[in-house]
Amino acid sequence: MKRTDNLKSIRKIDLSDMASLLSDFPQQCEEGVKIGQDYKLSSSLKNFTPSVILFSGLGGSAITGDLIADLVREEVKFPILTNRDYTIPNFVNEKTLVFVISYSGNTEETLSSYQEVLKRKAKIIVISSGGKLTELARSNKILPLGIPGGFPPRTALGFLFFSAFTLLQKLNLIKDRGKETKETFSSLSKLKEELSPDRPFERNQAKKIAEKLKGKIPIIYASNRLSAVAMRFQTQLAENSKQFSSRNLFPEMNHNEIMGWNNPISSLKKFLVVFLKDAGDFPRVKSRMKITQSLIADYPAGILELNTRGESVLSRNFSLLYLCDWISFYLAICNQIDPTPVERITLLKKKLKNL
Repeated sequence: MKRTDNLKSIRKIDLSDMASLLSDFPQQCEEGVKIGQDYKLSSSLKNFTPSVILFSGLGGSAITGDLIADLVREEVKFPILTNRDYTIPNFVNEKTLVFVISYSGNTEETLSSYQEVLKRKAKIIVISSGGKLTELARSNKILPLGIPGGFPPRTALGFLFFSAFTLLQKLNLIKDRGKETKETFSSLSKLKEELSPDRPFERNQAKKIAEKLKGKIPIIYASNRLSAVAMRFQTQLAENSKQFSSRNLFPEMNHNEIMGWNNPISSLKKFLVVFLKDAGDFPRVKSRMKITQSLIADYPAGILELNTRGESVLSRNFSLLYLCDWISFYLAICNQIDPTPVERITLLKKKLKNL
């Protein structure tokens, strides 16, 4: 019996019950929409058209901005950017809409950037489950958008993304996505059943991929359309699976990294390439991916393809993201390590606090 099919073994390794958090993701996404719908927007935000939208945050809180940017890149006429730093770009001013996101509310980089955003007099939306950020926002007469606490930040993506995504629709900054959202929830619910621990290895795509990634270094390739999903996959492999990986995007990869597939030959055999593909990828990008696979095929341990599924871009991106989340979980089980704790991150924060 495969370790990923042994429910008793899974429970013994998954002490913090990450499996339940992943199973709850479809429902969490629906709750995120409701949270966004129920939030009372300030009068200063109504009829406001920003010159740029900036998402400021780190880790699991920041990926929301990247996902939104990928989804609406061909729709909006203003940039949507993500800031992962103590400071903010010089262009931020009163014409900028800034989403300051910290799930815990205590991320030191985000707290620092928040103070700068205030000084620039930008329009601000704060999303958090509590902490110092919520306190600061209230003291500055900014109504924070509160989301449920008590989760590892990376597992709160449903709350974070769909609340922010809903607010952008309420502000008429992006088109209504009601139909696409319903399709996404339906797709995620089906995937929940297909990828759950109860589904045996032979009929569980996430388990099969995890088994192939065991003992390998995943090299993730995707188009710019899936850049955020690729980033999410890499960070989930790091935090959940405790496994190193790398990522790059097409067509940029064809202008440099493709030449790296030469040396050292013995080490390249430890790599396993994972292509993330979408039906909406630019035709020439599809051709580049196909040709690249043929050119590097002899060097890595293997090449895998993971495809999006669904009609809308929202459904396609989240179907692949959810699959990758489950892959990272089962890879943790293969590695016999609890996917939830992130001891090194905790230790790093402790050492920083003692400086």
